[in-house]
Order: sequence, then C-alpha cells, then structure tokens
Amino acid sequence: GLGLDDWFVLATMVAAVPSAFITIYGTTANGLGKDIWTLDAQSITNVLMYFYVMASLYFLQATLVKLAIVTFYMRIFPSRDTQRLLWGTFIFTSLWGLAYVIAAITQCQPISYFWTQWDGLHEGSCVDASGIAWSNAAINIALDLWILAIPLWQLRSLQLHWKKKIGVALM
Repeated sequence: GLGLDDWFVLATMVAAVPSAFITIYGTTANGLGKDIWTLDAQSITNVLMYFYVMASLYFLQATLVKLAIVTFYMRIFPSRDTQRLLWGTFIFTSLWGLAYVIAAITQCQPISYFWTQWDGLHEGSCVDASGIAWSNAAINIALDLWILAIPLWQLRSLQLHWKKKIGVALM
C-alpha cells in the first residue's frame, strides 16, 4: 500500500505542476531572462508577480520533498532511537518549511508591493529578500546534509565488511 512517503511525493508533484506552468506561461513569457530595459512596464510587473508565487511554491516543494525522504526513512529504519530522530527531523523540517512559506507570502506589506515597488509609484515596505534567501539556503543545505547522514549513521551497525560499507555509503 501507499505509505506517508508516497503521499509526500505525490504532494510534491502536485505542487510542481503549477511551477512548471508559471515558469513557461508566466515568468518566461513575461521576460524572465531578458534585459529588463527591453521589457514594457506591464511585463516587469507580471514577471515579478509570477516570481512572487514561485518563491512560495519553491519553499513548499523543498519542504515536501525532504518530508518524503524522512518518511521513507521511517519505513525502513524501525529502531526506536532512529524513529525518534526521524520524528524530530520531520517536525523541524515541517516548521522550517512553514516558516519560509509564510515569510515568502508576507515579505511585503501590502503583498502587492512585491511586484509594484519597482516603479516607485506605490507605497509599502518589504523585509530583506536576500536575508530570507540566504538563511533559507543555509538551513536547506544543513538539512540536506543531516538527512543524508541518517542512513550513513545506520550503516555503522550493519554486519558488513568495511569495504562493503564504503560501497553502500557511496551508493
């Protein structure tokens, strides 16, 4: 049957579909990748609006795929200590993802200021987007390394020759 990991993979796929459409028909169609001086005002506003949506979707997808891996580990590593470690990782990853999705959505007040501030005609304020991006990247990389280390930690207790353990670790 389907496990929790399968449902998280499905949720990741569902969240990825809008990203594909927005990339093709939203950001790229409105000039993402082109010199900003070649774009008309509406295209600049549109590309920023689509980019705003993509940021939230990115944080959601990064969280869901990590949760899929963690719940997969829950299936294959039954020891109580490992399950506790995995549940702690699951909770931390969930809270991290929720915090960054909320940060992406609420980074500007009013929200529309994210895509209208460029013209200097609108009032509002935004938090430092670079700070959000860099802090997310640092935690994201640390979580990736942590999630990668969990099966390696389990490998130490297997009754295998050290050469086979190295082969398994490299896989």
